Amino acid sequence: MKSPITFQVAKNGIVLSLDADAKFNNIKEALKDHVDTATNFYAGSDLYINIANSSFKIDQLNEIVNIARGYKDVNNIIFTSDVVEENIIEVIDEGENNLIKRTLRSGQKIKKSGNVIIIGDINPGAEVVAGGDIIVFGKIRGVVHAGAGGSSEASVIALKLEPTQLRISKKIARPPEEDSNIKRLNPERAFIQDGKIVVEDFEI
Repeated sequence: MKSPITFQVAKNGIVLSLDADAKFNNIKEALKDHVDTATNFYAGSDLYINIANSSFKIDQLNEIVNIARGYKDVNNIIFTSDVVEENIIEVIDEGENNLIKRTLRSGQKIKKSGNVIIIGDINPGAEVVAGGDIIVFGKIRGVVHAGAGGSSEASVIALKLEPTQLRISKKIARPPEEDSNIKRLNPERAFIQDGKIVVEDFEI
């Protein structure tokens, strides 16, 4: 059954879209369930409620805002009727593992509550945020954040690790300056060990 609410990641924050054809009680219940399971995954973001093509009453919108305030540490809740930008990657709850079959270009962002598996590259200017692991069958040259929900057990695996920034849980690392003549041939895994991010060769 299709959910009456959908989430997308925009450059300025998270966009919540409401199905204007759904029953209002179903929308409320779906949003309440999502708030209960999302923990602090949207912390630090602005939440935009897209009311384009909708005919909700003021008191109904107030109810939606009151429920949305349950998201921990969301910066602002803002109504919008703007068309969502083309380079937004839709956020759909696909369960524990989320497969993305594309290369991410600059300006694109993916945010998932589970593991993210990408067949393609993460180019500079692109960003991937995952509540679990990030596994890339390609190069990471953008920004990646694994364990975004606070899990220090998460890891980042790629055929080539050259991130602009790499973050696991609350730990942040940048790639060391390396001799350009050195070519790494093995996949690599980044994880937290003894309170810091370390990188090692990964055997497939």
